[in-house]
Amino acid sequence: MKVAYAGEPGAFGEEVARLIPGAEPLPCPDFPRVFEAVEGGAAERGVVPLHNSRAGMVEEVVRLLARSPLQVEDRIALRVRQTLLALPGVRIEEIRRVASHPQALAQCSRFLEDRRWELVARTTTSGAARQLAEERDRACAVVASEAAARIHGLAVLVPGIEDDPENTTRFAVLRRPS
Repeated sequence: MKVAYAGEPGAFGEEVARLIPGAEPLPCPDFPRVFEAVEGGAAERGVVPLHNSRAGMVEEVVRLLARSPLQVEDRIALRVRQTLLALPGVRIEEIRRVASHPQALAQCSRFLEDRRWELVARTTTSGAARQLAEERDRACAVVASEAAARIHGLAVLVPGIEDDPENTTRFAVLRRPS
């Protein structure tokens, strides 16, 4: 069963998709494309983040749900561990910018504010990791999963940078109406 999620391999959505029995994760560039994949039949299910214990509602997803014929079949809570990633060999003192999805940045606000780095919004955490690996910008770090670090050959600078030690995101499992 194909399960659409927003992002690329290493995304937290992919981790949630893999929790569904028999799932074959299907990456989509963003949240609207997850809805389109399920509505159009390219995927039988979709997973999208609804609410984070620290950063609150994912407003874009709430708006998409309000306009969509899709139904929420289930909810899955995922303990989200945010990690600061950089190119191998980069020291934290070299970082000037941190890129990630706005929700991920919000989940780590105390850690990030203390350092006064420029924050750069990206569409997904896993996409930010891929972009850093491609661009090779030594002054940039990303907030993403340790899985994204392994996939893209990035180094973990600081694990567990989320503000809430129980940082949890509730994901909705979407399906077409029966």
